[in-house]
Amino acid sequence: MTMRDFFEDLGRRLGETAETVTSKAGDAIEIQRIKGQIRGLARGNAVDLMELGRTIYDRYKAGEEVEESAKALCDAVKDREAAIEDYEKKIAKIRGASACSGCGRMVSKDMSYCPYCGEKMPVYDAEAEEVQAAEEAADDYADNIKEKVADTMENMAEKAEDAAKKAGSMAQKAAEKTGEAIDKAADKAEEMAQKAADKVSEAADKAAEKMNQK
Repeated sequence: MTMRDFFEDLGRRLGETAETVTSKAGDAIEIQRIKGQIRGLARGNAVDLMELGRTIYDRYKAGEEVEESAKALCDAVKDREAAIEDYEKKIAKIRGASACSGCGRMVSKDMSYCPYCGEKMPVYDAEAEEVQAAEEAADDYADNIKEKVADTMENMAEKAEDAAKKAGSMAQKAAEKTGEAIDKAADKAEEMAQKAADKVSEAADKAAEKMNQK
């Protein structure tokens, strides 16, 4: 192969490699473009599914009938919303806010009127708030103690019941063994009495034979 042929072959191979790389790069770009379309469609589905769920939940809250499978999910969502609301109220109370008697929304302690409905808010009393918080903490502690005592009593009752069952089982077994011993003793006594009766009868027979011989 001449030097000219070598360079021509090298050039041809480089061209083919460049075409292959260009083709693969084009494929990768096309794949990414298609994946972007897939992600867009998936996001659209997610939004529509959320909206569909919201529509069903709004019907549920309005008191309309929904399917049993949807009702179970709606119940779970409702419970979580109630829990979230309770947690938000606890946070608001920690920050010193209180519930408006007019609309029920939490209002900062620094506000004299509710910014949502205009209801006049009670004067904030820090000392009374501390007393109420202490009373609530004491109630929670008492409830916790009562619950633990109830659990302990229940465990003790279960253990006592198990012990009674075991004792009953042991008593039953003891009674069965006693009955078996009595039966064996009776059988033995009957056997011994029979042997004694046989011997007495045998002796009487021998004595009668001797009397007859005389």
